[in-house]
Amino acid sequence: MMDMVEHVHDDDRLADEPPMGFADETQDFGAARSDYTFSDKLALLSGRETLDAETISLLLSELLSRHVQHARRGITFCGAAKDAGCSYMAANIAVAMALSGIRTILVDANMRDPAIQTFITPHRDQGGLLQCLGDERIGLGEVVHHEVIPNLSVLYSGGVSSDAGLLASTRAKDVFSECLRDYACTIVDTAPANRSSDAVRVSNILRYALIVARKDRTYVNDIKKLAADIRQNRGEILGTFLNAY
Repeated sequence: MMDMVEHVHDDDRLADEPPMGFADETQDFGAARSDYTFSDKLALLSGRETLDAETISLLLSELLSRHVQHARRGITFCGAAKDAGCSYMAANIAVAMALSGIRTILVDANMRDPAIQTFITPHRDQGGLLQCLGDERIGLGEVVHHEVIPNLSVLYSGGVSSDAGLLASTRAKDVFSECLRDYACTIVDTAPANRSSDAVRVSNILRYALIVARKDRTYVNDIKKLAADIRQNRGEILGTFLNAY
């Protein structure tokens, strides 16, 4: 059995204390606010003390103590199937890392059905991961959105592609290695594992993966298969996050 990092949204569990370890969520982000639209599903930017914000805070504390503070710089967010809430968790944890003062990049590597732009919507298009992988003349710095909020950069998918070879390429390894080198934390959202092997490929590069499951929807056997595939490809499972998003 794999180790579990398990946090369940439950209406009967209320937070006794506000989340700890974050900058003021209501702070003015200046010019960034005019360049991006932030979803109210980003719990720590909503300005409200909610159960979601507390849950994100608890998971962040676990990741900081068990991962980031050990100089591990990358986390692949993986879902065994569609609608696990993988993009939701990746976006929220990336924001939480940034608010806690950690220089973070959020990468949307789900080029089959990208969703990060629904949480942080850019008002300008400058390409993304798809263009960077498809043309070696395009440098990472040309497509990354820097300082979306303080300490947070975002690399959007740059479009939709079903090319299974993109994330298996040497170029992909080089791009992710550059992210790992330049940022204290690299968080990568990936496509559902029952639709492609992209999550396993990215986990092999970043080495560490967090499996996201959805309460009353994700099957245990699907989680076990994904975990086995990641381990077989030299990835390490940080745990499974059970959510009700």
